Amino acid sequence: MDKPSIETIRHSLSHLLAAAVQELYPDVKFAIGPAIDIGFYYDFDFGDKKIGDAELKEIEKKMEHLCKQNLKFERMEMPIDEAIAKEKAAGQIYKQELIEDLKAKGETSVSFYQSGKFSDLCKGPHIENTNQIPKGAWKLNKLAGAYWRGDEKNKMLTRIYALAFATKRRIG
Repeated sequence: MDKPSIETIRHSLSHLLAAAVQELYPDVKFAIGPAIDIGFYYDFDFGDKKIGDAELKEIEKKMEHLCKQNLKFERMEMPIDEAIAKEKAAGQIYKQELIEDLKAKGETSVSFYQSGKFSDLCKGPHIENTNQIPKGAWKLNKLAGAYWRGDEKNKMLTRIYALAFATKRRIG
């Protein structure tokens, strides 16, 4: 088993963040969750629910709990029309829109990654399982607003930012 890159770890952590949020807020709508230079973020539509620092601590605690479960990241391919129907049925309007855009560009299938109970549209790559995440080397650090697709005419989503490094020493 090769050691995953920090970018792969960060991206996998963004999925773990979404999984934790889903467990705590089952009606949440998911947008996107990329790795960035010093960590990762994920954009959520919490509907009428507002979250703050107290909720960030609760989400981080849930992420730590999930991390300890040695969850695997398993890739699955799905025909594009089936994926659109899946996200539509789940009420995941942002994922549905992303998949419809891929279809318009000629894609015929998309991939999802499953970790525990959580499944997300994603091209990957990911770590093999959560035991590859360095202990104590990540932390949720702030909330921000972000318009869906960066367009002020679209809905304002809640962005959760996190720091993530290769070692605990960097987080402090």
